[in-house]
Amino acid sequence: MRYVAAYLLASLGGNANPSASDLEKIIGSVGIEAEADKIKKIISELKGKNLEDLIKEVKESKSHVIIRL
Repeated sequence: MRYVAAYLLASLGGNANPSASDLEKIIGSVGIEAEADKIKKIISELKGKNLEDLIKEVKESKSHVIIRL
């Protein structure tokens, strides 16, 4: 969940395409060592997607988004 949260924080901060380095900085800022494979997975799953539309779609469908790390 921390990797999704970091991606969302970067996106909400105005970075439409957060990089692995961006996520590492966010995660590292709270004293957690980031795992490169999990960061790559999140980026590949969410890159190019409109996060607002994705969140809206999940809310409307009342389903859950599962990203296996």
